[in-house]
Amino acid sequence: MLVNVGPAAGHDTSGHRADASLGPRAASAPESCPGPAIAPDQVITGEFGTELQGSYVMLPFDVSRGTTAVRVKYCFDQPDVPVATPAFSARHTLDLGLYGPRRDRSRTWGVPEFRGWGGSSHPDVTVSAEGFSTEEEYLARPRIDPPGKTTRAFLPGPIEPGEWAVELGVAAVVPRSLGDLDEKVAWRVEIDLADDPTFADEPYEPAKYDTTPANRAGGWYAGDMHVHAEHSAYGDATITEAFDYAYRPLAEGGAGLDFVTLSDYVSGSSWGEIGRYQPRYPGKLAIRSAEVITYRGHLNNHNTARVVDYREGQVFERRGVEPLRLVRGRRTPAQTFGEIKRAGGFTQINHPTIFPSAVPGFELFCRGCPWDYTPAETGYERTDAIEIATGPSGARTEAGTLGPNPFTVTAIDFFERALDAGHKVAAVGVSDSHNAGRSPNPVTQAPIGEATTVVRAEELSAPGIECGVEAGHTYVKVTGNAGPDIRFEALPPGFTGSPAIMGDTVRASSAGFTARVTGGDGRSLTVLRNREVLRTVPVSGNEFSTTFDAAEPGRYRLQLQRGLTIETVSTPIYLEPGPGTVASRDCSPLRVRGEARRRIRPGRRGAFGARCVASGGGLRFCNVRVVTRVGQPGRKRVRVIGRRHVAMAGGARRLRVRLSRYGRRVVGRHRRGRQVRLVFIASDEDGATARFERRARLVLSARRR
Repeated sequence: MLVNVGPAAGHDTSGHRADASLGPRAASAPESCPGPAIAPDQVITGEFGTELQGSYVMLPFDVSRGTTAVRVKYCFDQPDVPVATPAFSARHTLDLGLYGPRRDRSRTWGVPEFRGWGGSSHPDVTVSAEGFSTEEEYLARPRIDPPGKTTRAFLPGPIEPGEWAVELGVAAVVPRSLGDLDEKVAWRVEIDLADDPTFADEPYEPAKYDTTPANRAGGWYAGDMHVHAEHSAYGDATITEAFDYAYRPLAEGGAGLDFVTLSDYVSGSSWGEIGRYQPRYPGKLAIRSAEVITYRGHLNNHNTARVVDYREGQVFERRGVEPLRLVRGRRTPAQTFGEIKRAGGFTQINHPTIFPSAVPGFELFCRGCPWDYTPAETGYERTDAIEIATGPSGARTEAGTLGPNPFTVTAIDFFERALDAGHKVAAVGVSDSHNAGRSPNPVTQAPIGEATTVVRAEELSAPGIECGVEAGHTYVKVTGNAGPDIRFEALPPGFTGSPAIMGDTVRASSAGFTARVTGGDGRSLTVLRNREVLRTVPVSGNEFSTTFDAAEPGRYRLQLQRGLTIETVSTPIYLEPGPGTVASRDCSPLRVRGEARRRIRPGRRGAFGARCVASGGGLRFCNVRVVTRVGQPGRKRVRVIGRRHVAMAGGARRLRVRLSRYGRRVVGRHRRGRQVRLVFIASDEDGATARFERRARLVLSARRR
């Protein structure tokens, strides 16, 4: 989140929308929480001081067997006499999370028990076995879900009995200097446990996410890598609104994008919904993502479809009137980035310099939005991308655009400092839009596509975009997708292979560079080497090119400007000493096929032959599984009854697949053989996969059973 929401639009000062507050400060915990009535089974109250800011407090409560829905309301007071300006005022902020029963009572609640996070925008939440209200219901009755339906930003699923926990994230406690005399926030949590069977009679079924490439051709694809919709905060655009605007052609008033990353807050509750929309937008790509909110910076968890822990601060537990007990220490973004990379995703630092906390007053406007971690805490070796442009390219008024966005300049400097330290990170630009094509506050908000990231990918797929970003094959159109395009290449003398493009490295004593600009007439093109301006040339015409030679090692990037407004920024090409070659990551897409007989007679030990044929950049393994359905009619489930896992870098590999003992029993029960599926899965070093299935009939002779 960031400039796209702020107090001027009726939101809180933490970077998350806040409606779970009472207005005037109460002397103690609120006597009740506003909004629709609730008959709580349990009420928990308390207060937090400034010393807890940035931490998380777990509040345990018991859920009995037979419960079909858990409803939680919460509220908190506000400062006595808050320091205020026309744009914002000092406010307390507590965020709400919810966790199911612990699987391991030796540790506190964590990702395995996670049931959702609403920031401070969800004062009244429900989780049940049922899914979400329809978009029509969402638009017609904002902030009020139908009874028993799960609240967006929280995860539907069975309500298991045991010890659950409400989590209060202490985002902000206003000190005396800013208007709160006792420097404490008083709060109330109300919990209602329902046993209505109708709240569980339509269990949620997530839609299958289609991993088929939207376009198998290689090319430069335009996208927005930070987009919010209805699963972030109440009042945000629906998924339909977001996708309609993002994919509508520029000529028809849309953003004209090829892809977006739907980066709703933390929980991934939208991931099971995206598959319902994919058939409406052929040739377009929606990547599953989540914005991970911490109190010292925000980041994106792209393409894992797996929740990661957002709690970088200390975690406490409070039971009854007992003192708080510290149950977990701090974490760092480096740990979070590591989890994302191990899960096969890619990482991004969001709006790193927006409303910097070092500037007095800005910390009130957007708490947690700037990146306040040290390089050691960040772990740039696991950072794939940095937002160098977020939201409006300049402040818009009725008179036009008033100068460049100052945070773009400071974000580029942040990006350059990461490069100075030797990290090769991609530049990306985003809208951070919550309103699709609407901009209720044109000073702080932008429609989807402003800014736009253009990625060179070998195919339009989530793995294709991931590899393109990790390789640094990107440039940013700060003013949006209608802005000028650039191409940037380099070749060492005598080299006959493909030229280096943005993100690549030329290993040679010198290189010849070519820069091309499309649609940039009247702008100026600047070439920078290690931050320093190497040359600036005027762009004449809408098809412009220029060349130059360089013999000094360093990084070379392009920046296109119209007056003071930065319009297009590239990731660098790197020139390093070497033998006259180009080093570029192989981003060719994974491909796999499997070969085996249609009718297979496994050997004495249940083994049979198969052949895996696979290719692709970073290919590491081929995994073959034998899968069948077992169980009684109406209760059948898929079981893996045999497997083989082999390392390979490409080509074909013969292997012996072995049935498990259970698999031999299952197959042996059928005299004429058992119908199975052979699933061939190729995986690369980032965890991306390609899949191929083949049907076969396994037959065990009597003496082999």
